[in-house]
Amino acid sequence: MQYWIGAFAVALVVVIGYAGGPLAAVITIVAFLVALFLLWARELGFKGAWEKFGLQTLELPLKVDNWDRFKLIFADENKLVKACATAVALIALAMILPRNLAALVYLAAAAWGVFEVYRANSAAAPRAGTPIN
Repeated sequence: MQYWIGAFAVALVVVIGYAGGPLAAVITIVAFLVALFLLWARELGFKGAWEKFGLQTLELPLKVDNWDRFKLIFADENKLVKACATAVALIALAMILPRNLAALVYLAAAAWGVFEVYRANSAAAPRAGTPIN
């Protein structure tokens, strides 16, 4: 992985998020992580993404095994850039729109992401009663 792309994406999320205030920086980082999780879930399914992120163990990230897992999460540059663009777009909308509307935009974006994951995984799963070639 080219580390400069990852470093630029994270720096962009932090700087643009902090432009909205300290709480906006935290919200932007959470939006970035949720978007990255949903992008991985679209490819692997919710259970596969949950295991890839290592959320079933919930250990501190101070172990060497956890750092290797973090490197795998950020290995796909396309997903990293898409998650960064999503987080920056959401915080930009939050700066423009009133707080209530911004919350609705965040909820709509999350619901759309979950719907896309279900749609991508339901198309790949075999259905009962369909012939096998």
